[in-house]
Amino acid sequence: MILHILTKAPHSHAADQMQQAVGKQDAIILIEEAVNAAYEADWAAWQCYQSRIFLLYEDLAARGLASLAAHYHLPTLEMEGFVALTEQYEKSVTWY
Repeated sequence: MILHILTKAPHSHAADQMQQAVGKQDAIILIEEAVNAAYEADWAAWQCYQSRIFLLYEDLAARGLASLAAHYHLPTLEMEGFVALTEQYEKSVTWY
């Protein structure tokens, strides 16, 4: 079980590589530039990793995207939830 942490935009090379590496029991958190995925409610990863992919709320709020994520019912986590995920998964991989 791996926690994948994506820092780059949804259609970046890093995002493509991450999607190829995600296993069935892995989770994903989108931080930094990756929260721009809130603009793309039809991004394939939302369907592929349902209930295992999250946006970091603090990064959404910093970019003015929190209401957009709420509008599309995209799953968000605050920093406490992010920390809890890192404790839940044996390993984490950050995709830059």
